Amino acid sequence: MSRIIVIVIAALLAYSMIRFCIVKSKLEEAEIARRTLCSEVQMLREETDALARSLNSGPDEREIEKLARERLGLVMPDETIFCFTNAEDKEG
Repeated sequence: MSRIIVIVIAALLAYSMIRFCIVKSKLEEAEIARRTLCSEVQMLREETDALARSLNSGPDEREIEKLARERLGLVMPDETIFCFTNAEDKEG
């Protein structure tokens, strides 16, 4: 009778150890995922703060001028635009 009890206890112990290893592995994977997500959250918070500061500081004159020149092709009143073409364009 005591031999059966020892076998049952050994089997339960083995099962418990296997389950413990499985759970530990899953816990480690979850911890890695948590760290990755925490890093992403921190980066997004920093980006959000930078964007909020940009909005709160008002428009930057240099940025507005840059966008007007690049996107709209605008120039200042005292500037002259020169357009250069290749000789090949005229012949073709």
